[in-house]
Amino acid sequence: MDTIDVKTTAGTVRGTLTGRIAAFKGIPYAEAPFGRNLFRPPVPRGGWEGVRECTDYGPRCPQPSSGLFTDRATGEDCLSVNVWAPQGASGLPVLFWIHGGGFLMGSNADPGTDGSSFARDGVILVSCNYRLGAFGFLHAGHLDDAYATGSGAYGLADQIAALRWTRDNIARFGGDPGDITVFGSSAGGTFVNSLLGCPDAQGLFQRAISQSAAGAPVFGYPARSAEAIADVMLAKLGVPAADLPSVAPDRILEAQREIMAEVQRGEHPRCGRMSIPFVPLTSGDLLPRPPCDAIADGVGAEVALIIGTNRDECTLYGLMEEMGAAETGMSPGAWDADPALQRQILDVYERGHEPESPISPEISMASDRAFRIPSLRIAEAHRRAGGSTRVYQFAWRSPAFGGRVGAAHGIEGPFVFDDFALPITRALIGEQPPRNVIAAVHGAWTSFAATGDPAATGHVPAWPPYELPDRPTMVFNETAGVVDDPDSAGRTAWDGVNLRL
Repeated sequence: MDTIDVKTTAGTVRGTLTGRIAAFKGIPYAEAPFGRNLFRPPVPRGGWEGVRECTDYGPRCPQPSSGLFTDRATGEDCLSVNVWAPQGASGLPVLFWIHGGGFLMGSNADPGTDGSSFARDGVILVSCNYRLGAFGFLHAGHLDDAYATGSGAYGLADQIAALRWTRDNIARFGGDPGDITVFGSSAGGTFVNSLLGCPDAQGLFQRAISQSAAGAPVFGYPARSAEAIADVMLAKLGVPAADLPSVAPDRILEAQREIMAEVQRGEHPRCGRMSIPFVPLTSGDLLPRPPCDAIADGVGAEVALIIGTNRDECTLYGLMEEMGAAETGMSPGAWDADPALQRQILDVYERGHEPESPISPEISMASDRAFRIPSLRIAEAHRRAGGSTRVYQFAWRSPAFGGRVGAAHGIEGPFVFDDFALPITRALIGEQPPRNVIAAVHGAWTSFAATGDPAATGHVPAWPPYELPDRPTMVFNETAGVVDDPDSAGRTAWDGVNLRL
């Protein structure tokens, strides 16, 4: 195996060279966020002597076990980045990937997110790990001022630290630090929206792609709920707040599991109604305002944005139960709005239901509530503030499970990366993913990162900015093309409906 060395600000790293693609895995960008660093902002990594082997992925943040993600070991020294770059590159655009996993799971080593395809096409790929669950999003500053900086958003602070590492080091790998596009799916898409509205992240990236963002947190996760969760956590751990760094990660994970189950059963009404109560806090120092509000007022307006969702997002959750992965806790949860309002909106979806479709009106309604409508509200806020905004819908429906997969949550990911290595992918998509859809999606993302125009390389037709009243939307199906205001009846059914927590 050929190797290649690069000198970073902290020391020299050694990666592998396959053909003309260099891969560096597990480069630490911060000190281990445990022990004295638990519930504190990330500390930049100290330097090292000699050459550090970066030929294999670093450990994942401690997290619940799941069959959905890689079996790679977890560990405390988990804050690392991976870099894929063409050998001999100089001044190339950079894509910065933020993995999903419901704010609770996943890592930058997840199968299906290898960066080689982007490096092959002239774009450097960086992917980061960040703190998850209680480690990343407990509002520990409510318990003790020592934990106040970044409180409730330590995982977001990690992403900002990784972006700063990228800015300071990517030129050494052949990238342009002034040409960075952040992108992510699911929770990763929510983080893209959060970074877009985060004052501390401004200037660290120039473009953004938000894929199937979980909607509720961008409208605000209130301090009252985060404080109540922190109180329950401290009571379960049975230690004073000052002693939190002495608690073993496994014990915190166990308390996290118990709290989530209890909240979902309604045992802690003060904790709010989030099915996943460990998400970025708004009203703290990193997100002083809900991202949607900040974006509407012009934060991030200079960042060019692509945002969109999949047509049948919520089919995934029933299928997860059938496939033995229902205990992840990553479902968007039930909607507890007034039953008359729910009935009124469901009537719209029932009237528009396609005959013989295995995708039920209830699934379509839930998909729009949890994903599409929040993303469209972010798009409209960004557009009104003067930002360059494009919207997409991934509409290609998998034939798997008798058509019940449809265009499920997360199904666009392998098309974006042109990487179908995640084991569940073939079960959900089939053995023969359509090459034309891969070319369109991967090509558009690559073109946007390289030029700011997703249609510049011809992989998709001209893709105009999102403007009212026409709402032009790039629809990725067997062919890709712009449709004005797709599924408009469902969209308008939510006009004036409050989706905030």
